Amino acid sequence: MNRMIKVIATLALAAAAAAVLPVRLVAQGARPPQPDMVNPAMDTGPGPFSYYSRPTDEIGVMGGRGTEITPEGYLYTGYGELMFLVGPTLTPVSQRVRTLVDGWLPVLQYEVRRGGVAYRFTMFATTLDSGTVAPVADFVRVVMTNSGTAPALARLAFAARYTGPSTSGAGVGDNRFPRPYEARKIGQYQQQGVAFDPAWTYGFARGAFLRGGKVFYLFPTDPAPELRLAIGASGERADSVAPARLRVQRTTPVGAAVFDSLLAPGAAVSLVVKLPYAPVAPDDPWLARLRAADFDDYLARTETYWRDVAGRGMQIVLAEPKVVDAFRASLVYDLMALNRRDSVWVQTVNEFQYHAFWLRDASFIVRAYDVTGYPDIAADALGFFARWQQPDGNFVSQGGQYDGWGQALWAYGQHYRLTRDRAFAERVFPAVLKAVAWLDSARARDSLHLVPATTPGDNEDITGHVTGHDFWALAGLHGAISLAVGLGRARDAAAFRRDYASLRDALLARLRRVTATTGGYIPPGLDVKGGQDWGNMMAVYPERVLDPHDPMVTATLDTTRGKYAEGIMTYGDGYWLHDYLTMKNTETEVIRGDQRLALDELYAVLLHTSSTQGGFETSIRPWGRRDFHDNLAPHGWFAASYRTLLRDMLVREAGDTLHLLSVLSPVWLGPGDSVVVRDAPTDFGTVAFALRVEGDSGATLALDPRFTAAPRALVVHLPWFMDVTRVTADGRAVPVTDGELRLSPRTRSVALRWTRRAGTPAVSYDATVAAYEREYRARWERWVRGAGR
Repeated sequence: MNRMIKVIATLALAAAAAAVLPVRLVAQGARPPQPDMVNPAMDTGPGPFSYYSRPTDEIGVMGGRGTEITPEGYLYTGYGELMFLVGPTLTPVSQRVRTLVDGWLPVLQYEVRRGGVAYRFTMFATTLDSGTVAPVADFVRVVMTNSGTAPALARLAFAARYTGPSTSGAGVGDNRFPRPYEARKIGQYQQQGVAFDPAWTYGFARGAFLRGGKVFYLFPTDPAPELRLAIGASGERADSVAPARLRVQRTTPVGAAVFDSLLAPGAAVSLVVKLPYAPVAPDDPWLARLRAADFDDYLARTETYWRDVAGRGMQIVLAEPKVVDAFRASLVYDLMALNRRDSVWVQTVNEFQYHAFWLRDASFIVRAYDVTGYPDIAADALGFFARWQQPDGNFVSQGGQYDGWGQALWAYGQHYRLTRDRAFAERVFPAVLKAVAWLDSARARDSLHLVPATTPGDNEDITGHVTGHDFWALAGLHGAISLAVGLGRARDAAAFRRDYASLRDALLARLRRVTATTGGYIPPGLDVKGGQDWGNMMAVYPERVLDPHDPMVTATLDTTRGKYAEGIMTYGDGYWLHDYLTMKNTETEVIRGDQRLALDELYAVLLHTSSTQGGFETSIRPWGRRDFHDNLAPHGWFAASYRTLLRDMLVREAGDTLHLLSVLSPVWLGPGDSVVVRDAPTDFGTVAFALRVEGDSGATLALDPRFTAAPRALVVHLPWFMDVTRVTADGRAVPVTDGELRLSPRTRSVALRWTRRAGTPAVSYDATVAAYEREYRARWERWVRGAGR
């Protein structure tokens, strides 16, 4: 998925459902112009580093609706926007750096200061009944504290508006998603909401602001606020204000409830506001329950729910909080994008501009669920895939995107290998047979005997035979073979193997011909020049088509890494950064044993996240304003790719071999530190281990696998920054070969003697951030001088 909703034309509501941005914004081979930058002073404020200059965040529930937290810190839904204004002059809040409780729970917090008063915001989304997906309400608590030594006025206003200002001319507020939009089919772009109505009336009644006769938000009545129909209008302290029609714009703040408190030094007061995702009638019984709902009670319920969800999957313990917090938050972001629609589960990409289904994204998200301990959720999400099988047998969720064929079958197959769920295999196998029949027929008619030429309108941005579509078809056939073998369908398995060999031979013949003119680099297209790097980066991962050290793989890594900026991949001929595209290379580097490269890229993709662990797709210019505009974060494919990558660095399969500790960071192995993995699903069963560092000279590795089918071999990779002098496994000496230990799967204890290599670089997330900040500031200073600012 690479639908970059950045150009004005693509932000028309109809286009938001399917349109794609043409990526050729600079002439091929030309250098993109230097973009504007932002003052790096923004990185010197309190709180953790946050890459984006205008971040967006999400609070929501699994299966239901999600609310955008705008760059300013407001709550934006399909129906409107809840604003906050603070200080003596009621200045609109704008707080870029936000955090999550415990670094990953979907309870968002931030703080602003005005006139000696700290305003601490805490917000989350919930339903009032466990196990339901609607209706959803957002809870916000603001604690106002006088941090000075003299009495101070704390002043806070809640207000509403339809949307924020737009500087793009697209008719959508900056850094906000288009709404409302009704899909023609479940899984297409859809946003619940209403269009702005100039005829709306505005009023107050019993602690509620009403717009168009429905309750938009609830506010406290003790102490009694000053009520203003418009933020600049005069107000009154009353229980109600009669509805009136106002001549306001979509961006005009209305319905302000203003609270004043004179606070003694050190004193604090808190206020709670509640926002129904969809406005409700004043006499709706659910509204009475929402009025009575206690903030702390539902906060505790929300935290408990998400802790329980995270606690039943794979657990990772590392001595670097950002790495682990992003792993946990990524699960939450993907689950908030999993929607319940008409008795089916639909895995969307986020609740914002990508609130739709793609086989591409969903297959990676399913993989992340499966390999980190959520096979039931993966199975629910996979249940929707069959709806996108066409009458001819092909799997297509967006026109011309034939990689969906391989992604669907690969997702089915990898799920079966991990779960051995025979009932699942029997349920999907008829669709697999129909799909393979389509591939056989399509290849027979194709001049190259490959996946047919097409115009995917996305990602590679070419018309022709798309390299990645054939890599995916081979991955899909591998999945089909796994299913056939598991079901005892020997004849089908043999036929699928012949298909695999035939397609691989045809693809390799074409690749050798094409790469003879590219220095070995595998291009996006097999019969057309140009295009954008995407599926051509997948010769080794997620399924091994070429040997990891094949010269074509090495050349493709070298060529695509040469296009990196700020440590990550670019897109659109270098015009934009692309965060999760990077991880296609990183996974290949993990498999190749390029530990340092893989670690550097792990930190680079983490650098390009928010202080709330949200990753983005694209639309940010390298060394530019760090603003993704309307291509909002968090992004579900990023979340899934990151979660799977960290898992693969610690636990992964390669055929009949189990690999552990493929990539480690120096900062994870200080004296007394541990690398702990628990409840990690693999093709061989569940794996648990703990690597514990003992002082400066060694470590012990305790293994506790629960194999259902033991691997043929167990490989433990040794850290690239350690000199290992002695290893024993269950008391017996073990040789080190090429930085690896090849052990019996029955091994339970490994003792290592090592010393850290002199000159080991200080590689860590914090070091990566510090290096980036230095470089960005240096470029900013040169840019300011050059631009005459």
